[in-house]
Amino acid sequence: MKSCSLEQFTESLSPWLNESYIRSVTLRDDDKVVFSFIDGVSDVYEITDCNRSQINNVCKDLQDKGIQVLGVA
Repeated sequence: MKSCSLEQFTESLSPWLNESYIRSVTLRDDDKVVFSFIDGVSDVYEITDCNRSQINNVCKDLQDKGIQVLGVA
């Protein structure tokens, strides 16, 4: 699991979004975000400086970019 700020999290997404490398994203009940990649690897992120609503908004943005997102309200 990787702990990071919201800013670090969004910056780390940039290379993955350009390459269609993300298979899906899951926002878990414990507010951790799980990325599943096309090569079978998964990464879990704990965003430490925001609340679920802010994390939900980031996940909705990913969904708007065509990425399958689970657990978003």
